[in-house]
Amino acid sequence: MSGARGRWRRVVAAATSALVVAGGGVLTATSAEAAVPSSFTIAGSGYGHGVGMAQYGAYEMARRGNASWDILEHYYSGANVAWKTTTGNNILVQVYGKDPAGRSGYGDTRTTTTVTVRGGDWRLADEDGKTLATGSGTETFAVTVTAGGRSRITVNGTKYYDQLLRLNWSGTRYYKPTGKTAVATVAGAHGSYKHGRLTATARGGVPNLTNDVLLNTEYLYGIAEMPSSWGLNGGLSALAAQAITARSYVMNRPVDADCRCHVVDDVRDQHYTGWKKESEGTDARYGKVWKKAVDATTSSRTRARALTYGGTAVAAHYYSSSGGRTANSEDVWSSRIPYERSVSDPYSKVAPGNSYASWTRKLTQAQARALFGLPDVQSITVSLTWSSGQARTLTAKSSTGTTRTLTGKADAIRSKVGARTTAGSMPAAWITKITAVS
Repeated sequence: MSGARGRWRRVVAAATSALVVAGGGVLTATSAEAAVPSSFTIAGSGYGHGVGMAQYGAYEMARRGNASWDILEHYYSGANVAWKTTTGNNILVQVYGKDPAGRSGYGDTRTTTTVTVRGGDWRLADEDGKTLATGSGTETFAVTVTAGGRSRITVNGTKYYDQLLRLNWSGTRYYKPTGKTAVATVAGAHGSYKHGRLTATARGGVPNLTNDVLLNTEYLYGIAEMPSSWGLNGGLSALAAQAITARSYVMNRPVDADCRCHVVDDVRDQHYTGWKKESEGTDARYGKVWKKAVDATTSSRTRARALTYGGTAVAAHYYSSSGGRTANSEDVWSSRIPYERSVSDPYSKVAPGNSYASWTRKLTQAQARALFGLPDVQSITVSLTWSSGQARTLTAKSSTGTTRTLTGKADAIRSKVGARTTAGSMPAAWITKITAVS
């Protein structure tokens, strides 16, 4: 989206501020050209795409006494929070493997990884549940694939092969539920795993590992999308709102045949760190707060609160904070989503701890020239905005009066302008002012 362009250059004597000429005289630049600034300061507010729930806004709403359903029904127009029967007990979360959609820059490409189990007992089994090996104490398993496309796990020098292999550990519903609590880690994954089991298959020469966990509890306990500490500062209902949106996101997701998963464990879906989230803080202080919020949205293994539109659970977007008003989905991307309409959000900017309530970025003269394709840039203005207040069109003017515009969806503006700044990125498209710096 950065749209790299060649640098424009213009060799004209009058473009220099002071040029020594024959005879010792000095040729001074014209007043218009002397006014060309060295850089621009972009001031703005918010962080993220702007569609759906602003997390800092939800935090402030919670601090003001709003319940989780009040928060969600504010940010998602026409949506309702309702008790629903979940469509499946288990969620399969890919924690290692190639990107299911084949997107460049995502997923894992290494042909070998390791799994380490600590703190209890373990069992390696095949797809039918037949035990292949058992043990106790800390153990590391090498996971790779064969030339024939089978999964291979090596432990204590012995290699085990099958199309599908499963690693269980004690303290889970799959193996010795009343036994010692063990935790598994995967090299290259985002988290650690106390609940469920790991299922190993092969995909394109790369191991594919999923953490198989219960939707309403075990999966949500590991969602790391909002600071758990907010629950200790009046924000417990914001955490509950986050849990509801996270559940709704996956309720109707089918299993992807390639990765044998419903979701992956990062921003492509939702950030899932498993036990790392649940055990966060001294003596799991923060993890317990997050778990309490999740439990408040669940009545049983198969019944819980969900965000619905027209009676159906929906996948909803969320982000850090807005610049004062949320965005219509089609103003940021392309599709019009009926429950993701622009609404007022006075809460994000005043929420405690929001370091992106205001921000600045620097655009050098050279970067401005490259962005707009002008020989020089004297001024830049936000000439048109979307209903959210996000920038829609930027207009640049050169010292000769020539103008160029940059127009696009809000997220495209954020990406393209941000790529040209000295920071290489921009938090959001809520640009409040662009100031020329001499």
